[in-house]
Amino acid sequence: MSAVGFHVVDLENLKTAKRAVPGDFRQGVSSRSFLFYFRSNLWMIILGILFLLGVFIGTILLSKSDLSTIESLKIILGGYVEKRRVQSFSSIALSTFLSTFLLLALLFFCGFCTISQLIIVLVPLFKGLGYGFSIGMIYLEHGGEAMKYVALLILPTMFLSTALLLSACKTSLKLSIRLFRASISSQSEEVRTKKYCVKYFIFTLMCIIIALLDGAITTSLSGYLIL
Repeated sequence: MSAVGFHVVDLENLKTAKRAVPGDFRQGVSSRSFLFYFRSNLWMIILGILFLLGVFIGTILLSKSDLSTIESLKIILGGYVEKRRVQSFSSIALSTFLSTFLLLALLFFCGFCTISQLIIVLVPLFKGLGYGFSIGMIYLEHGGEAMKYVALLILPTMFLSTALLLSACKTSLKLSIRLFRASISSQSEEVRTKKYCVKYFIFTLMCIIIALLDGAITTSLSGYLIL
C-alpha cells in the first residue's frame, strides 16, 4: 500500500473514532446524570409512590365497600360538588389552606422529633387515601360526567398541594434523621434548624398561593361544569 493510501485510511479511521467517542461519552454522562438524579431524589420518589399507593388503595376500598359503608361515606364526603359550587371564594380558599396547612404543621413538629420518621412517611399515604375516597365518591355520585370536573377543579390543586407536602415530608425527614443520628452518635453533627424554619415559612407562603389559586379556579369554573 502506498504512503498516500495509508494516510487516507488513517484519516478515515480517525474521523470514525471522533464520531464514535462523543456518542459514547454522552451516553455515559446521561446515565451518570440519571443515577445522580435518582439518588438525590430517592426520598421524593418513595414519598410520591406512597401517595399514589394511597390514591389507589382509597379507590379500591371504595369500590369494594358495601352499601352501608358507601352511604356513611356519602354523609361525610357527599355533596362535595354542590357545596363547592355555592361556597364563596374566601370559604374555598380557607378550606383548602387549612387542609394543607394542618399537615404542614404536623410535619414541621415531626421534624424536631428523633423517632417520627414513620409518621412523616405515612402522611403522603393518608393524603392519597383522602383524595382516593373523595374522587371515588364524586364518580360514584355523578359517573363519567365527573371526569371533566375532576380534571379541571381537583387535579390541579391536588398536584400542587401534593408536591408541596412531599417537599415538606422530605425536609422534615432529613432533619429527623439527623437528630436521630446525633442522639446515638458520640460525634456532634451540625443541625441547621434556622434553615429548616425558613423552608417551612416558604412552604406556608406556597400553601397560601395554592389556596388562593384553588378558590379562583373553583369560583370561576364551577358554574360552567354542572354535574
